[in-house]
Amino acid sequence: MLKQNKYSLYSIAFIFAFIFATSFYFGLWKKNRITLDAPSYYTYLPAVFIYGDLHLNYIDKDPGFFKDKIWYYKIENNAKLIKHPMGISVALSPFFLIGHLAAKITGGAQDGYSMSYQNAVSLGVLIYLFIGLYYLRKLLLQFFSDKITAITLIATVIGTNLLWYSSFEGLMPHAISFSCWCVCMYAFFQWLKTGIRKYIFAFGIVFGLIVLIRPFSLVGILYFLIYGIISTGGIKNFFEFVKPQFKNVIIAAVMSMLIVSLQFFYWKYATGKWIYDVYIDEHFLFDSPQIFPFLFSFRKGVFVYTPILIFAVIGLIRLFKTNRAIFYGTVITLALTIYILSSWWAWSYGICWGMRPMIDYYSLLSIPLAAGFAFVFSRKKIALLASTVIVLLIALNLFQTWQYKNGLIHYDDMTEEAYFKGFFQTEISPGWQDLLRPYDWDRRIKGLPQVDYSKEYFFNNFGKYTVSLRGFNQQYAAINPKAQNAVAAYTKNIIPVSLFTIQPIRGDTVCIRAVNGNFLSVNALYENALLATSIIPGASEKFIISFVRDNDNKITLQALNGNYVSTGDAFPNILSASATTVSPKETFRLFVNEQIAQQ
Repeated sequence: MLKQNKYSLYSIAFIFAFIFATSFYFGLWKKNRITLDAPSYYTYLPAVFIYGDLHLNYIDKDPGFFKDKIWYYKIENNAKLIKHPMGISVALSPFFLIGHLAAKITGGAQDGYSMSYQNAVSLGVLIYLFIGLYYLRKLLLQFFSDKITAITLIATVIGTNLLWYSSFEGLMPHAISFSCWCVCMYAFFQWLKTGIRKYIFAFGIVFGLIVLIRPFSLVGILYFLIYGIISTGGIKNFFEFVKPQFKNVIIAAVMSMLIVSLQFFYWKYATGKWIYDVYIDEHFLFDSPQIFPFLFSFRKGVFVYTPILIFAVIGLIRLFKTNRAIFYGTVITLALTIYILSSWWAWSYGICWGMRPMIDYYSLLSIPLAAGFAFVFSRKKIALLASTVIVLLIALNLFQTWQYKNGLIHYDDMTEEAYFKGFFQTEISPGWQDLLRPYDWDRRIKGLPQVDYSKEYFFNNFGKYTVSLRGFNQQYAAINPKAQNAVAAYTKNIIPVSLFTIQPIRGDTVCIRAVNGNFLSVNALYENALLATSIIPGASEKFIISFVRDNDNKITLQALNGNYVSTGDAFPNILSASATTVSPKETFRLFVNEQIAQQ
């Protein structure tokens, strides 16, 4: 058997050799990996095993040390509440204790955050990944050849953002959740095939852990119910199969609920309530799912940044003919999952590489992915082309992962223009950052459509809200009260002195008033620099505003002296009406601050 299935075994060895090589090349073993959301998932471990205080009051004794290590909600009675569920902490608890022992042996700090702990739990993530791939391999071999299984395993990890979340951000929940899904699938399929109770027990325990990691994953039970019903020949046959094992099913369900109940006990302990809405100021917008952007947008679309999943779509088409149970189980479960995930107010899920919540479900997509590979390789005329495409897509994922690490793919503001301009860039190219477009999450959470950046939109809102101008150097224009209220593009964020009000005069002619109440004026005595010093608008305070493209917020400002407003090359990047032609230095991004009304 080992000889017959050697390629799939080698593929797992290759995957881990690649991950370890990547980790050592980038020195991850000596870098902080408890970042982004990870501190919230991880907090339970030091709170329980070192500080013995899930109320987190120990933070107050050394707030400086814990400032960037723990984040929590302040709720009623000044209580502290960990936002994210405890599943990852439960899964990694044995490795945390190993890290605690290692810190003691090596003389390191036993504070829960030193490298001994981080390396131990990071190794734990890889052990979970190995277990998941091991059982995924066993499952795939029941349907596909050894070579197809090997290709699928490599594509699933190295051809997707699972690679990133197994190494650089391994303490996020996705790699462990993916692995648990793989074990669940194998256990359930084996239970249906053999009826042996150990498989349904294993399923119950692991599925409980999955839900404890991400409660939303409870939706995934649909996959197993649909597969079980169709594969056994219908609801009646499925219940006939379950009936003699009903006791075992109940035991498995109780096991799951006991594991999930740990979260309820924590909420009761921390808040006094058995159920607590931890997403206090966040919610789903089920009447406004962003399904198309979720799947296809250049901001974070699944198929844009994980294009190898196209083969899973091909595989689903094949499975419709060859295995309806897997087809319907996958399609219905993922359709509902995508609808719910894309209905989250922050549907792009913040600072992340690719559409990270989908990683958990690469396990469900593994069989369709393998079916897609099997189909294209069975056609001799396209097998070579398919091989080339697969290799290129894996190479693309590796390159873009490197780009993301180095800031060459933005974590949330990508556009079609930025994507293609930066497709092969190894360093930030001129003008690339200017093509990024932040999403207006305030409008999203209020249920409002995104701004279309039309000329009509801007002119309709000039009198109602303040605006901000971002120069070609990615800095916002602001007045400097200490330098005669000169206007310069010198601040990275929108601050009070970077707020302006545009007042239309006639046609495209406008005046611009600064936050100090004065109008921007072209001062000929200071090389046509813009100063916010004029009380009454005259000829020197008037500008012609032009939009570079339709439905875009890139503009130019032309003073009545015929010159264009330009951003200076060097700090402090003074704005002056000194350019006779338009170049990138004479263009600005115009933003309407709808949350800040005109003062």
